[in-house]
Amino acid sequence: MLVNNMRLTRKILFIVICLLFIDSHLSHLRSYESRAKAAFLVDHATGQTLYGKNEDLRIYPASMSKLMTLYILFETLDEGIISLDEKFIVSMNAYQREGSTIYAELSTMISVENLIKGIVVSSGNDACVVVAEALAGSEENFAMQMNLIAKDMGLLNTNFTNSTGLHNKNHFSSPRDLVQLATRLLDDFPQFYKYFSETSFTWNNIIQYNRNNLLRMDLGVDGLKTGHTIQSGYGIIVSSKRDNGRIIAFVSGLDSNDERTSEILKLLNYSYRGFKSYQILKKDQLIEKAKVWKGKKETVSLIVDEDINLLLDIPARRGIRLEYLYKEPIIAPINKGDKLGEVHIIYPNSETIEVPLVAGEDVKKKNAFINMIDAIRHFIL
Repeated sequence: MLVNNMRLTRKILFIVICLLFIDSHLSHLRSYESRAKAAFLVDHATGQTLYGKNEDLRIYPASMSKLMTLYILFETLDEGIISLDEKFIVSMNAYQREGSTIYAELSTMISVENLIKGIVVSSGNDACVVVAEALAGSEENFAMQMNLIAKDMGLLNTNFTNSTGLHNKNHFSSPRDLVQLATRLLDDFPQFYKYFSETSFTWNNIIQYNRNNLLRMDLGVDGLKTGHTIQSGYGIIVSSKRDNGRIIAFVSGLDSNDERTSEILKLLNYSYRGFKSYQILKKDQLIEKAKVWKGKKETVSLIVDEDINLLLDIPARRGIRLEYLYKEPIIAPINKGDKLGEVHIIYPNSETIEVPLVAGEDVKKKNAFINMIDAIRHFIL
């Protein structure tokens, strides 16, 4: 049968990116190593990993857990179930919650918008509990909802037991999962992302300042969240927009606020200075001509259907290669856009990036008589 005669075609292309155009200040850069227990740096547009250290390690996320609390709150707003002006009551459970607080008074009513600000800026545990109880009846029910959404997002190393991030041995996440959660916040609810850039919040005549002190530096940082408990150490996840691009950076397990600031600054600086954007593949670029079986054309064009741009550091620029994988002959009929194979983009210290190879044209099937003649030729020759 023809299926037994099909073969996997693998072609490897080494790309030489001209190093003459690398800025002189990049030539002395050495391999970056974070002092954080875990660190992760990702390009928001492509999901490309720029740096990883223990990115799949289970950690205690502390107040970075509040990103999921906010995600559920934003989703409820987006669906029109509640409004920013709607008010929720402060229960005894919320009023007595330990840790960081917005100083909400018992039995008072607080608007959803102020609760958002209280969670983002003040990291208020009381505000989180108010939200959890209003949306799910209890914090326990809300934690179940958090876990359902985490599972739906594919957060494989995450489990929530509360809305605040207060320590519990069964409350954990990973740098990769937290970055993915931050990405979903940015992508799914851009209309609410503005709250992450607010630098202060006043409630009950008490002003508090955002613990994300990078917001007050000229670095392009416009969110997201810090976290700290005795068990977790100091951590932070930030999003930074610069030169029409956006990166998400994460560090955790540090010993002090100053060390946290220092390490996240080093990671951001590494992303700004160590990488340049290159177009690796162009939309509709012809990659290969593959043989066709039973078609009115003998070959079909294999193309990519989108531009592929990557941020590359010096080692990646020197070692990048492409692998084209597809099986041939490809049996007609073939429709333009059908996935027929893959391009694997491989470069040092990074995960392989897979890009679909698709048909660049339609190939109609021959009539039965011509197919019979071709079959005889195929097996005779």
